[in-house]
Amino acid sequence: MKNSSFYIVLFCLLLSVKLAAQENLKFIDNENLLTKKETACLEKAIQYEADFFNRLFLDKTVDLSAIKFTVATGFMEFINVQAQAGALHANASGFFSSRDSTLVVLKNKKSKSNGFLSTCYHELSHAFLHLHVGDKYIPAWFNEGLAEYLDQMTFDKKKIVHRVNNYGVMRVKTLIELKDLNLSEFVEWNYQTFSQKSFTQEGYGYAAGYCMVLFLMQQNEERAITIFSNLIGARSTKEVFDRRYAGGFAQFEKDFIAYIESK
Repeated sequence: MKNSSFYIVLFCLLLSVKLAAQENLKFIDNENLLTKKETACLEKAIQYEADFFNRLFLDKTVDLSAIKFTVATGFMEFINVQAQAGALHANASGFFSSRDSTLVVLKNKKSKSNGFLSTCYHELSHAFLHLHVGDKYIPAWFNEGLAEYLDQMTFDKKKIVHRVNNYGVMRVKTLIELKDLNLSEFVEWNYQTFSQKSFTQEGYGYAAGYCMVLFLMQQNEERAITIFSNLIGARSTKEVFDRRYAGGFAQFEKDFIAYIESK
């Protein structure tokens, strides 16, 4: 397929600063695919996520100018851009490739604005996290759970609000009631297991990871930030919780289950 058949918005996220304060974002929207509202929401979300990840990684300077943020307006365009990045996510509406820092989100006439923006926020989480940690290990539950948490952002005037994904919470509540959630095993899943289990069990991993992040952020945000930053490069989530959560992982599991059962 010729390049001229593509309708692509290339976002150059030009940022060569410590993320704490100096955000300088430039959109290149040759096809005018984004509405003014969508552009404004993306700007606010990028600022929020930049600040959030800066809290996690205080000593890291990143350069986002290498990110290619592409919005494809057709399925074949979406697949083609993925192929160029060496990836294939046919069942998704967005993806981030750490190999070449390519972020692609599908947008067409059937796309609902809220769903499109949520996908952007989700993939931006993966992009920010990768740029901060590089090749360091990121637990699968945290990588996807945090992205699920951040994609629930919405805006109430000038304030960021995190909606609660009630489906995800009810999904985990059901797993607990059926005694089908083993957190001790779940937090140690590798990416292959996470993907397989989530695909065959209605988003099991995404729902459980999201609810863990939601619980930690709602209970004590500063403690959550400390736990999150210590998870990077750590091969055992349980060991991190044993060091950073009062009462260790066993107490976290009890607190988490009680929290979900109360919903």
